Amino acid sequence: MSIGLIFNIFFDVALIALPIAFLFSRKKNLKKALQELGFAKINGLSLLKKTLLLFVALIIVSIVFTAALDFFGLNDLNLVSESVEKVSSIIPLFFLIVILRVISEEVFFRGFLVEKIGIVASSGIFALFHIGYGSVAEIIGAFVLGVILAKAFQLNKNLYPNILAHAAYNAIALSAIFLV
Repeated sequence: MSIGLIFNIFFDVALIALPIAFLFSRKKNLKKALQELGFAKINGLSLLKKTLLLFVALIIVSIVFTAALDFFGLNDLNLVSESVEKVSSIIPLFFLIVILRVISEEVFFRGFLVEKIGIVASSGIFALFHIGYGSVAEIIGAFVLGVILAKAFQLNKNLYPNILAHAAYNAIALSAIFLV
């Protein structure tokens, strides 16, 4: 396992643990801390409906955004593909990007930051966390998708639809990189 992968796993675990520790220190109750982050019970049918709606919104906005970038000649998303393709093994990458990274981003940026600093600011920070790919389109796209995810969280008060829709979105994006 590479040093970069180990660092990413450590970083993602920290993005999950820090908000939980902060809220636990204030609430003195892990269950209440997790509920405040958005880990609330949700009916299975409601979860499916909210997840599908959010996933479709992410896909539609992503397609429109990419088409606009292409139209204006500003699409540098190939830099993301090049960065991801450098990873030697797809299994740890899939685990990181589709499972651990999604959970950490949703916990930190939506479950924790949205309530503290708002949708726009949390989405701006989320976008800046995507700077490592070297793609301006990735940063702007992350901001736009971050706003959608933040608004969905604000409306649902639940992280489960966000986590599932975001994971499905990342799985498709990762598959597109390796299958195309």
